[in-house]
Amino acid sequence: TKEQFKLIAKEYARMESVKDERQFGSLQDVLTRVDAANRVHPKWNESMKVISNFLEVGEYNAIAATGMLWDSATAPEQKNGYLGQVLDEIRHTNQCGYINYYFAKQGQDAAGHNDARRTRAIGPLWKGMKRVFSDGFISGDAVECSINLQLVGEACFTNPLIVAVTEWASANGDEMTPTVFLSIETDELRHMANSYQTIVSIANDEAASKYLNTDLNNAFWTQQKYFTPVLGMMFEYGSYFKVEPWVKTWNRWVYEGWGGIWIG
Repeated sequence: TKEQFKLIAKEYARMESVKDERQFGSLQDVLTRVDAANRVHPKWNESMKVISNFLEVGEYNAIAATGMLWDSATAPEQKNGYLGQVLDEIRHTNQCGYINYYFAKQGQDAAGHNDARRTRAIGPLWKGMKRVFSDGFISGDAVECSINLQLVGEACFTNPLIVAVTEWASANGDEMTPTVFLSIETDELRHMANSYQTIVSIANDEAASKYLNTDLNNAFWTQQKYFTPVLGMMFEYGSYFKVEPWVKTWNRWVYEGWGGIWIG
């Protein structure tokens, strides 16, 4: 086809509609029937007021970041990948908002879920989150933003932030978060591929490649110095039932999975 995105858009819409039907069908039918939101341990319910709310910030800013990447790229294959990610990030922003909406409407304690943005604005953790998932994604040149968003944020930290959270959520009686977050993570795989293509496209350009290590070091340091303690606090102190020590989760997803396999 002359217009590649027409073909991709049809496949994208078909795939995402199936995922959304499965996700919202579970939330609005099965999980509501069994009163799942009131089975969540109260301690974990409080943690979700922060987790889904803060993740929404990253997804929202990723819309702008991938739009900038689309604008900067010239290869049609890259532009298709970035444009698909723009649509993903719009979907994810709505999904994170819906988690708070569902907990507020169906759950045991609506306060904090029903005024999530106010909670975010006055929370002491907000400034760090803004630096990591807001400023880091949209401030700087396009490649620097890609490294922050796609290479570190999505390829590395969405694993503990989205995948590991679903384990801890289930252990604490929360079936809503896995239903939504695992649907989000299926899209993140495409974003990791985008990060790889960004790096490959400039790796042989000496003017650009000399900045890669510096940008990567800065991006990883900025994000891990926030997420390592904050996610650890959420897991260790924000839950009643424990899955494993946070250091084991961090080592598996960050040190071994991302640093050892992905970057390696």
